[in-house]
Amino acid sequence: MFHIVSKILTFFLMPAGIICILLIYAISTKNRTKSRKMVIATLFFFYIFSSPFITNEILLWWEVPPTAISTVKPHDIGIILTGGTINTTRQPAENTYLGGTSDRIGQTLQLYKLGKIKKILISGGEVPILRKTTSREIDQIARYLMVSDVPKDDIYLEDRSTNTHENAVNSATILKKQFPNQSYILITSGFHLKRAISCFEKAGIKITPYGSNYLSSERQWVPTYFLPAGGSMADLQLIFREVIGYITYWIFGWI
Repeated sequence: MFHIVSKILTFFLMPAGIICILLIYAISTKNRTKSRKMVIATLFFFYIFSSPFITNEILLWWEVPPTAISTVKPHDIGIILTGGTINTTRQPAENTYLGGTSDRIGQTLQLYKLGKIKKILISGGEVPILRKTTSREIDQIARYLMVSDVPKDDIYLEDRSTNTHENAVNSATILKKQFPNQSYILITSGFHLKRAISCFEKAGIKITPYGSNYLSSERQWVPTYFLPAGGSMADLQLIFREVIGYITYWIFGWI
C-alpha cells in the first residue's frame, strides 16, 4: 500500500503532474483572465520541463559523476541494485529482455571481467501489487551473468528488498555475516547513487560508489538542444522522483 500511495502522491509533484494540475485549473476556472494565465504558465512549464539543455543541467547537478574504470581499485564484493534492469513482463519467460537501467548489469560485468570485483551480490525483491510479472528480475540478472561466464558460486542473491532503504539494510546483514571486513563497491544508476550511498552508509556499510546508465551528457551548444523533447521530460521525471525520495528518506531517518 505504501508503494501505491507514494507513487500517486509523487505524480502530482512531478512535471507531468504539475502540467496536469495547471491545465485542469485553466479549464475549470470561470475567470477568463486566470484561465489565460494558467495556459501561459502551462506552456512555460512545458518548455522548462522538456528542454534538453535545462534537463541536462539538472542531471549534471544531481547525478554522481562517473568514475573511470581504470582508477577503480580491486574490491571483494560488487553490489548491484535491481530496478528496471530487466523487462519482466514479457513472454516467453526463458528469454532475458534488458530494461532501461540494464547498464547496471553491463557495468557489473565489466568490473568483474577486469578483476575489479571478485563476487557479485544482487539486491532487490519484487512488488507484485504494482504490476504482473512473468519472472523475478533478480533471477534474470543472475541468469544473464551466468550466461556471460560469471560462475554461479560468485553470485549471491538478496531478494527481500522492495526499496533502496531495504536494499541497504538487507545487504548489510548478508555482508556483515558472510563477508565481514571486506571491500564493497555499489553499482547503480548515476541518478540513484546519492540516495543509495546515504542508505548504505546509514546501514553501517562503507562502499565505493560506481555509477551506470547516466542520463546526463557533456554540455552542447547546438540549436536543437534548446527545442522541447519528450525524452527530456521523462528524464526529468526520474530526477524529481529521486529528489522527492531523498527528502522522504531523510524525513523517515533512513539516510
